[in-house]
Amino acid sequence: MKTLEKSIYADYDVRLAFNKIILSNLESYDGNKKVKLRYFLEDLQRIGCISGMISEFIYHADCKKFYIQHLEDLENIREEIEDSLGEAVKNRHRLPHYTFMCWLCFEEYCFDIYRSSFE
Repeated sequence: MKTLEKSIYADYDVRLAFNKIILSNLESYDGNKKVKLRYFLEDLQRIGCISGMISEFIYHADCKKFYIQHLEDLENIREEIEDSLGEAVKNRHRLPHYTFMCWLCFEEYCFDIYRSSFE
């Protein structure tokens, strides 16, 4: 899906895992692929990973495994986010670092796709 290639994070290998998660979540939406993607991204922006809508990121053990697998990319994405904000990103919910990083990076990746494709 071409829309998923528009992210500023397209150079990171973790994007392949993120894209797989996104595509697997589109089935529950109506419309063509692009419409489904838009609805999914809007839902994610509204309720976030904390809602449990991303089954791959519900359990801390799953997040830990994902984080370890993609550690370098996730930490680099966090650094990019902090550089663009000019300040550190805070873990307000005091989540385990690996869960926080999975949620932060996945939500940012998805928001970037939404911003570049639907705004």
